Amino acid sequence: MRWFTPVLTVAIGLTLAACSPAEAPTVDDPATPPAAESTEPAPPDPAAPAPQVIHYDCEGTPVDATFDGHGQVSVAVDGANHVLRTEDGPSGTKYVDDAGVVLWKRGEHDALLTRPDRPDRICSGAPAAPV
Repeated sequence: MRWFTPVLTVAIGLTLAACSPAEAPTVDDPATPPAAESTEPAPPDPAAPAPQVIHYDCEGTPVDATFDGHGQVSVAVDGANHVLRTEDGPSGTKYVDDAGVVLWKRGEHDALLTRPDRPDRICSGAPAAPV
């Protein structure tokens, strides 16, 4: 038991030393001017995929879908917006949300829209004109 007290004291001392704040750098160095804050937005990443907007006609119901290129789609239908995420499907790409809205993209411009308490709709779409 004689070794316990010194070991405990050293452990507490090291813990307190690790928690002490680091010294702030001095700003008195005239050779390094303070960094100016930039108000310009960061340039867009050329490697990032551009969002794609598809206007669907789902058996008379207009649906606008904005695919962000990162596995999500924002769907505007009947005055409501839904953000859907990618889910694995046997064919095509399936986008779902927790409320039960599903947009199942099949092929380049065809899809199936499923919503709770509404009949399923077969959709045909066309890309929106580039802005």
